[in-house]
Formats: sequence, structure tokens, C-alpha cells
Amino acid sequence: MATMHNVRVEAAAATAERARTDPTAAQLKVDLAGDWRVEEPRPQFGATVRFPKGESVFEADFPPFLSGDGRAPSPLIYCFYGALACYASTFAMQAAMAGVPIDSLTARLRLTVDFRGALGVADVAPPDAFRFELEVRSSASDAELERVRRLADERCPAIWAMDNRVAHETAVRRAG
Repeated sequence: MATMHNVRVEAAAATAERARTDPTAAQLKVDLAGDWRVEEPRPQFGATVRFPKGESVFEADFPPFLSGDGRAPSPLIYCFYGALACYASTFAMQAAMAGVPIDSLTARLRLTVDFRGALGVADVAPPDAFRFELEVRSSASDAELERVRRLADERCPAIWAMDNRVAHETAVRRAG
């Protein structure tokens, strides 16, 4: 089976096989760069994001209550979209790899973000709980869909990043 519900199963299986002996076969190197725009009326931040078959311009602008003008999605919307897309993609991939058919899948993420910490007025955790909801049309049984949900929960990189502290570094250099 080459493709199942838009998942290239053979490609995933081949990558998994190669990764057993070569970890780099299953690694994605990320190197993003963007620019803060000091002039109006453009969105505050922009970057060209490249991918294997093209590129897209991503722009971000804080909502008015956080110093922007709301001219583009806020920076966190991209993070949340990424988490939602990652979870839905992981679910679809796990279903395909397990031979569980999906006729349609709609994913939703719900949460609230508290910006009082970013504004320096309270020491609070910014986001509350991430609530991922999937609506799946499938001939599979409820037990099969639940098994795929558990696999997605275990294997989704976005869920892993939320459950585990991810090391980070920051640096500022004077442009010259």
C-alpha cells in the first residue's frame, strides 16, 4: 500500500527502517530567520519559510491589546497551529501505518493564553491546558480509533515538547 488517506506509508516505513541504523534518516534540521519590521503599516515580523517543494512568507503581528495592530496572526497562533497540525498529522500517520482507514479528519485546539506575565503585571503561566479534539469519519471501530489516539499521544513531537522541558539558548549580537 503506497498511500493511505494522503499518508505515504511506504515512505514512512522506509524511513523507519533506515533510521534503525542511521538516526539522521529521521531528523529534520530547522534553521529559520526572520525580521522585525520597524516601519508601519506592515505586520511586525516576517520570514520566508522554505520547504522541499517551495516557500511561504509568514507574517506575525501582535493583537492591538499587546502592542500590535492585528495585521497578521499573532506569533503564538503559529505555535498553536503547529501543535494542532503536528497532532492531526501524527494521528493520520499512525492510523495509516496501522492500516486504520480515515475518510475525513477535522482537528481543533482550544486553550486560553494569559498575557499578564508578558506585560509584567503577574507571575502566571501563560497557557492553560491544550485541548486537542479530533472528529474522525472512519469505518474503523471505536477501539481501533482509541488505539490510534494513544499512539498519536505517545508519538506526537508537539505533545512530547509540551510534556518535556526542551533546552533552549538565546543570544543577542549587535548588528554591524
